[in-house]
Amino acid sequence: MFIATTSLTLAGVEACTDFLEAVAPRLKEVWLPLPVEVCRGEHVDLGPLERYLEPLLSLYHEVRGRWRCYGTAEELKRRELAAVKLAALVIKARVYGKIDLAEWDRYFSTPPPAPPPTPALAIGAVPRRGYIICGAHPPNPVETAHELWNTLSPRQRLELARWIVKFITAIVESTGIDEAYFKIAREGWPQAYHSLTSGSSA
Repeated sequence: MFIATTSLTLAGVEACTDFLEAVAPRLKEVWLPLPVEVCRGEHVDLGPLERYLEPLLSLYHEVRGRWRCYGTAEELKRRELAAVKLAALVIKARVYGKIDLAEWDRYFSTPPPAPPPTPALAIGAVPRRGYIICGAHPPNPVETAHELWNTLSPRQRLELARWIVKFITAIVESTGIDEAYFKIAREGWPQAYHSLTSGSSA
């Protein structure tokens, strides 16, 4: 069984939604990255992610399929709080013009989440064996760091941190994540991602 993946962009999630709708009739069940509360019929405040998860919510409510949910509303809240801490690191890097790698190491010290049940859609996962890219690729710098930070050398972590600063800055200066994602793509993020994931760690 597969895990389909896309970076968190509206265009990417929409493409993966189309893919899941096409394959769902042939599968016993499909796991979606929505809080389990959604599958229980409860109202869930998805916060800033609601815009990007809307295609999946529509898929769940409007398209016949054996849809399952994984994750919780509480996990979404923790991610929002973590995003605020990351933004603080980005602001500090921009103000002082340098990155304190020890602080970034502490932020990304949490092990990456375990893969979901299969078949599933995993937003922001770094592709590996058994994964299908159904939307935007590569993962954005933040998604990449959450999965790979502890496998990278100090030089690679510093490079990735600089890309995170670029990406968060682009989000602030853009109309949404999609615009920011494609902006850093034009600036060379796909090539940097390939270098980070193909290089050896220390």
